[in-house]
Amino acid sequence: MRVLMMITPGAGHAFPMVPLGWALQMAGHEVLVASAGPGLMLGEAGVRCVDMAPGLSLTQMQAKLAQNHPDVIARLNNDSLDPDYHQTIGLAVSSALRLQPTLVENMIRTAEEWQPDVIVYSPLLTPGLIAAAKLGIPAVRNEFGMVRTDDSPQLMRHLHSDLFEAHGVELPKTLATIDITPPSMGGIEPGAWQMGVVPFNGGGVFPSGVYDYLVEARRNGTPRIAVTFGSGPPPQETERVVRNLMDAAGHMDAQFVLAAPTMDLEPFGPLPDNMISVGWAPLVSLMECSSLVIHHGGPGSAFAAVMSGIPQIIPAFGGLGRPLIMDAVGNRGVGLAAPPEALGRDLLETVLADGKMKAAVHEVREEIRGLPTPSDIVARIEDLVETSG
Repeated sequence: MRVLMMITPGAGHAFPMVPLGWALQMAGHEVLVASAGPGLMLGEAGVRCVDMAPGLSLTQMQAKLAQNHPDVIARLNNDSLDPDYHQTIGLAVSSALRLQPTLVENMIRTAEEWQPDVIVYSPLLTPGLIAAAKLGIPAVRNEFGMVRTDDSPQLMRHLHSDLFEAHGVELPKTLATIDITPPSMGGIEPGAWQMGVVPFNGGGVFPSGVYDYLVEARRNGTPRIAVTFGSGPPPQETERVVRNLMDAAGHMDAQFVLAAPTMDLEPFGPLPDNMISVGWAPLVSLMECSSLVIHHGGPGSAFAAVMSGIPQIIPAFGGLGRPLIMDAVGNRGVGLAAPPEALGRDLLETVLADGKMKAAVHEVREEIRGLPTPSDIVARIEDLVETSG
């Protein structure tokens, strides 16, 4: 079976698809990734990739969208939860793709040339739907988790109708969805295939001495607090959070590890003695050696915390679907959201001592371990291709 993975050029879009890429290849199937920029990180994970738009990144796409459609960006970054968020994000994606015709057409052309049996695509990535329809093959949507895009094929058919009409197609006849949200953390889209999360946050090599520093906390029992703000531009008010954490670190018997590769730390001056910056780090390795994580509200970071067995704090930055993730985390009791100004010693020590929160984390981790695996999903894709052929 030939499987084409079409991925939006962003790390947060690529990471959830890595475990399925592994499982497909382990089952003997041929896999090709069509993406650009950080979407090509699957290459680091051992999956063959083709660059659809050299030099393009999700940050550049967002910047161009902001320049041409500031009203859409304003809605997308709204601090409160937009009741029409699904429509808003669909509008943002369709508008951004119209500004990247080379990316879109190269994706569709690659599918026509490579002739896959099925396309697995990022949520809302219209070229995946167009290509599957043109080839008469199934299209399988791989969700992020917690930020659902129910009925997104129909939404994108409406919002991106010009692309469908330009290629003379309707939606593919066979559609499926993979949902990695554990049932206790949110409703599952009707008919979706459930899959347990296998965290992947990128590979990499720890600098000399950093790994020894990370595992040291296990030996001496000192609490470690991991801090990360994702792989994209840091959210607004990140500076305030870092300054509050620097102040808290000076009054706590704890170690702080800051993994913020896109953030300039020079304006903050010297870090406290019990705080270090490691730049880019494989977050799963960092979280496994930590007692608590503070992160930007991305679903990948939230799931990695759960699977590492630690509670999480999400500064209430808002925008980009973060309120949905904050609600899922807080309602299940595996962490909490807090205003950026509240990120201080009292809150950190309260969460570190919260046994009920730790118990909830372990419950959800066991729940995820009981869900179908990527290998189980491969079998479902095989059946889908066979029955639709």
